[in-house]
Amino acid sequence: DEFKTEWRYYTGNLESSSGEEFGYQLTIFRNGLKPIFSAEDREKDKLNNWQSKQLYMAHFAITDIKNKKFYSFEKFGRDSLGQAGAILKPYKICVKDWSIQSSPKAAPGDIFPLPLRAQTPEIKLKLKLNPVKPITLQGLEGLSQKSSGTGNASYYYSISKLSSSGQIQIANDVYKVKGYSWLDREFSTSSLGDTLIGWDWFALQLNNNVEIMYYRLRDQNNNTDMAHSAGVIIDAAGDKHPFTAQDIILNSTEKYKSKYSKAEYPVSWSMEIPKIKLKMKIKPALKEQEHQNNYPYYEGAIRVEGDFAETKISGKGYMELVGY
Repeated sequence: DEFKTEWRYYTGNLESSSGEEFGYQLTIFRNGLKPIFSAEDREKDKLNNWQSKQLYMAHFAITDIKNKKFYSFEKFGRDSLGQAGAILKPYKICVKDWSIQSSPKAAPGDIFPLPLRAQTPEIKLKLKLNPVKPITLQGLEGLSQKSSGTGNASYYYSISKLSSSGQIQIANDVYKVKGYSWLDREFSTSSLGDTLIGWDWFALQLNNNVEIMYYRLRDQNNNTDMAHSAGVIIDAAGDKHPFTAQDIILNSTEKYKSKYSKAEYPVSWSMEIPKIKLKMKIKPALKEQEHQNNYPYYEGAIRVEGDFAETKISGKGYMELVGY
């Protein structure tokens, strides 16, 4: 609570027992209006059930790849009157009836298998997640510098591969699904400097049991902030191998212009990391995956094909494009 901004990103690619493919996203953000450093501060701050200095926002999306449909939803709630909030024991983060919540039977400190729940009158998601890989601390032991200057950083960790199973319902159609998810967890008070306008983020799960994360920070001229853009390769054993913007060659190969926001997003890319002989093409599973809510941005399922150390590879993942 002593940090202003906090988020938990769950994204994944799932497949039904009959072969339909889906992407999903469930993200819960917290925005603090006032820092809270102790239990005493919390008691002073919360004078009644209506008052709260913590605001929550959640985004829920499903990409129905076969039917070429993208569904995106948004909810808000205050940390009061049961609208939203986060507790550790039992582990629960929620905005209204969208939740990330451990089982009441889970042992203390153990949140897995972790249920995710989100629903609207038309779309429902119910999943259970279990980690396949260990936690990866991003940046310097979990502190990820995003810009020059004091405080422009976030605490950041990932779980790059979680086995996922459950069901998706779209209207009257119910699909039993399984696949893999990715967790990104960050919290900070100030992260991006004044010269930066957005970022491109990629989370890739390859079929050789290797995962790759890379974020490209962009300045006002749409150039890469070479000093602070960074990535990590997570090998089959779960060990991380960081790399910098100097190690990667990333070029946009196709753009998509939104009819809603008029933003033009670079949705297809070529990505190369020469020092590990990796060369890939990244394409969206569906071009139209823009969140058309209060703050439009692009986030959706992607597909990967290429060569890794002279061996053919493929993969799936998620891509986020912000600030266009």
